[in-house]
Amino acid sequence: MKRISIIMASLAVGISSFAQTTAEPNRLFLNDEAGGKRGYVIDRMSDITFGRVDGEVKAEVQIHSVEKDALKVSVTRTAACEAFRIDVLPRSIANMLTTPTAMVNYMDSHSPAQQYSQDFTEADLTGLELVDGGDYTLVTVGIDAYGVQDGVCRANFTAPAIPVAGDPKVTATLKEATTTSFTVEFVPNSDVSSYYTVAGEKGTMEEQYEQFGPMFGFASFTEMIMKWSIEKQGTESVTWKDMAPNTEYEVYIVACDKYGNPAAPQVFETATLSMGGQGDAKVDIKLGAYKLENWDNQMMPSQFITFTPNDQAGCFRFSVYKAEQYDAQADEIKSGLCSEPPMPSMANWFFYEPITTDFQIDPATECVAIAAAKNIDGVWGEVNELRFTTPNERPTSAPATGKIIPRISPRKTTATFTQGKFPQLESPKRMTLIQK
Repeated sequence: MKRISIIMASLAVGISSFAQTTAEPNRLFLNDEAGGKRGYVIDRMSDITFGRVDGEVKAEVQIHSVEKDALKVSVTRTAACEAFRIDVLPRSIANMLTTPTAMVNYMDSHSPAQQYSQDFTEADLTGLELVDGGDYTLVTVGIDAYGVQDGVCRANFTAPAIPVAGDPKVTATLKEATTTSFTVEFVPNSDVSSYYTVAGEKGTMEEQYEQFGPMFGFASFTEMIMKWSIEKQGTESVTWKDMAPNTEYEVYIVACDKYGNPAAPQVFETATLSMGGQGDAKVDIKLGAYKLENWDNQMMPSQFITFTPNDQAGCFRFSVYKAEQYDAQADEIKSGLCSEPPMPSMANWFFYEPITTDFQIDPATECVAIAAAKNIDGVWGEVNELRFTTPNERPTSAPATGKIIPRISPRKTTATFTQGKFPQLESPKRMTLIQK
């Protein structure tokens, strides 16, 4: 093991950062490949130590059989592997942890800390609670003689799916649709004990699974549907509100047999009614009052503005900028205004009805309000601009912010349905590896 004094380490750090500062550094940072950073106060360190390990540090893993709550596995350490950690992760999570450092960091935060310092032959890994038909990854992290976590080994597997009894199915029928809602009647057959249903924009639900699977630990698409829904029984009508006009939707249904085992998801397609026309879509902009309003428990000056689409508009967008910023980037800003959302389920990206809202703007500020709409064919109309300057008189003693702050702004959302509850993260289960 080799030691380097802190004086020499400080010198090395100082040389690398000399171009940025002439002051002597008093912090030491270790940065890993996953973007993690550990900082140390140099004055509290005595030296930096280096070591060497020859050969791979891994615990090779093999899965022999899979049950609902256990795996039969073999784990064989390499010569340089003193011990290992083991865990079972939903494959959606494991697939995102692409580097050894990312996997080690995740396991440090979420996995059991227990280490094993022996090899196992067809041992039972117990204490699992696997989702029927869920996709998982068995992971080991090798630990060397210094206690450093190193090599990662993986083995994918699928949990057994319990066969459903009978042929549980649910018939879905559209009862009513408006521009912003639809009502679907569900009629289960006699083999259904209960069922789950959730709606999303057509073609986006798989993307939702890819995005939120790692976040919530979903092991299967069916699990996501059931977690994002509420349980229904018998014939029932469900209304989804606050949906987007001119939009096709998919309603996913998971029917359970008399024992509560889920069948494969069913899909029912529907759509909201269209609004707008094939002509030029436009948005009128009118200034309203400039007065005090509550912004995060502080009374600040607000400029009210009303945006009104014409009868050809299927949807519209709006924004307000300082004139100096807008004039310097007008083409880029207009292009961003007339654009589609970067991801599904972006709330407040599009608006459909006339809206009056306010913007927190300092007095005597020259601004440009802009708005644009697209028609029923998805063709954007001309961007409307309204230049204005807020009054000189400050309606309050509140300090100036130098910004334009919208009351309503686009934000990411995590669901596109009104029925059901958003899932909660569950505490990790305790697992035990037992040699038989």
